[in-house]
Order: sequence, then structure tokens, then C-alpha cells
Amino acid sequence: MTLQEQYVSLILMIAMGVWIGASFSVYQRYVHPRKGRRWILLISDPLFWIVQALLLFSLLLPVNEGQLRLYYFLGIALGYAFYKALLEKPFMFLFVKIVTAVVRTGRFIAKTVYQLLLYPLFYLLMLVYRLCRMTVSIVLKIVLFLLAIPLKILRGIIRLIVPDRWLIFLRNKGIQIGHKFRQWMTMLKRRK
Repeated sequence: MTLQEQYVSLILMIAMGVWIGASFSVYQRYVHPRKGRRWILLISDPLFWIVQALLLFSLLLPVNEGQLRLYYFLGIALGYAFYKALLEKPFMFLFVKIVTAVVRTGRFIAKTVYQLLLYPLFYLLMLVYRLCRMTVSIVLKIVLFLLAIPLKILRGIIRLIVPDRWLIFLRNKGIQIGHKFRQWMTMLKRRK
């Protein structure tokens, strides 16, 4: 391994130390549970460190064929200490501002889409529904009105032709049939 490869590996390990510090700060801020649900740590902590180790070795592999030396760990510790001492507060301040801006932008876009697209579409559909309902109601009233005239004429002709006692008999039979039908329906409903 040449001296240049060693310098590149060391600088890469210092950068990885800064990366590990930054990702650990973000992990503790947003993923790590504060209270309750401590059982999540059994899964999230090892998973976090496995991902960091895989990332470290995937970056180390092309540079020096994955060889580990003691000064690489010292470089990682130096990068982590550099991050904790000088970069943590400005990085977290900037990261929180960026996350806040992204969340606010997402909420603004969602509200805009709701106000400009979904809200008018909902009221347009409600208007179409009410217009259809009103049209059907008007058409039914017109049809019933037009049918009422011939039915009244037909009722008058039937009263002239058919004797009153037959009409009373038919009305009573209709009432009995309706009563039996209601009994039958209630019996079917009880079976369910």
C-alpha cells in the first residue's frame, strides 16, 4: 500500500468519523425513543451500527481493499471528536431548520392541493349530486302528475261500473294481504 493510499484512507476515516457523529446525532434526535417503547432499542441500535459498519467497509474496500489498520480507528475517533467539539451544534441547528422547512413546505403543498383541487372538486360533486337528485325529483313529480289524471278518470269509471261492495271487498283483501306480507317480512328478519 502506497503512502498516498494510506493518506486517502486516513482522510476517508476522519470523514467517516464526522459522518458517524452526524448520523448518530440525527438518530438520537429523531429515531431514538425518549420514554417508553425502550424495546425498540433492541432492534434499532444494532441495526444503526450494522448500517454504519457496512457503509464504512463499503467505502474502505475500493481505497485499500478492505484492510483494517489501527490508525483507521484512530482516524474515525478523531473525526467523531472533531464533529462533537466543533460541528454538532451548527449541524443540528441547520438540520432542524432544513427538516422544519421541508415539513412546512410539504404541509403548504398539501393544503394548496386540498384548497385548489380537492375542496372545489368535492363541492362540484355535491352540486352535481344535488342537481341530479333535484332533476329526478322533478321528473318523478311530472310523471306522477301526468299519470294522476288518467288514474282519476279510470277510478271514476271503475266506480261507475263496479258495485261498492266489490270495492270494499277488494280494499279489505288488500289490507289483509299487506298485513300477511308484513308478518312474513318480520319472520324473515328474525331468522337472520
